[in-house]
Amino acid sequence: MSPAKPAKEPAADDLATLTFEQAMEQLQQLVERMESGASGLKESLEDYRRGAALVKHCRALLKEADEEIGRLSAGDR
Repeated sequence: MSPAKPAKEPAADDLATLTFEQAMEQLQQLVERMESGASGLKESLEDYRRGAALVKHCRALLKEADEEIGRLSAGDR
């Protein structure tokens, strides 16, 4: 039994609408599917591209959060 595809994967343009948690969930689903080996080459490449975009999105969200924490911490001094 292969892992299920995410219920709905927004297009790359829709990444900005994903929360960190939603992006991480999609990424986990992609990793599980890719690790299962059940996908063909074309689907695996598509999954890899989507995963790379999700990682980039998550890193950007984490950077924003880190910068906000820095600003808030600077205000405490």
